[in-house]
Amino acid sequence: MSTMTATDPKATILPLLEGSTWPGAPEALAHAQALPIPTSKTEAWKYTRVAKLFNQPYAAPKGDATVDLPARMPFDTTRVVFVNGHFRADLSDDLKGQKGVVIDSLQHHLAHGPVKEHYGTLAPTGERLFTAMNTASPTDGMILLVTKGVKVERPIHVLHVTTWERKLVQPRDLFMLHEGADAEVIIEHIALDTPDAFVNSVRECVVGEGARLTIHKLQHESNGPANISFDGVRVVPRAISASAPRHWMAHWSATR
Repeated sequence: MSTMTATDPKATILPLLEGSTWPGAPEALAHAQALPIPTSKTEAWKYTRVAKLFNQPYAAPKGDATVDLPARMPFDTTRVVFVNGHFRADLSDDLKGQKGVVIDSLQHHLAHGPVKEHYGTLAPTGERLFTAMNTASPTDGMILLVTKGVKVERPIHVLHVTTWERKLVQPRDLFMLHEGADAEVIIEHIALDTPDAFVNSVRECVVGEGARLTIHKLQHESNGPANISFDGVRVVPRAISASAPRHWMAHWSATR
């Protein structure tokens, strides 16, 4: 049950965070209820005004919308599609083609050992409101697990499509590369005329010794939603993790 009051500035958000069974959700919800909305006096948000995101009501996102997917990348990739944060196997490529690689909906693997070991360890919720919101009630996300010495054959193109409804979408990813593994991931957000949606992402990446993880972030959102993201990375000695953001027609975006 929510502890908010009628005058709580987060009253448009908190009801959507209740009832999740994801790991750490109850504690994260308590943090989301207690933490203030960042202001210009908050150092990390000094130049970004986020209070306006809480001025309107949101709905829970639905993933069954009919969408037109864009043309594929001009090179060979494995495409993984999420619609309003929900994994869409019917729109994604065959994800079981390579031995030693797991690409799937994260919520299907929450009870698995590697996920239980690493989930939530790189995204603390005690001092970060938006991370707490995501952890309290993720929509879904992608698990990437690459076993020792395996190189993923093709770049993984993760396509997030946001449709027009006013909604709170909270993608949650966990990428785990074992010793000597190698993977390249292209994360693309697309939307059109969805200025009232709010996308709040968290991604945790664990990169083992001698492993290499390259992430490209693309946004193609004409008059699209607000986008906030947090990336937590653990890199052991002699591992390589690189993120190469590219923003295409971004409506509103912040990474914290």
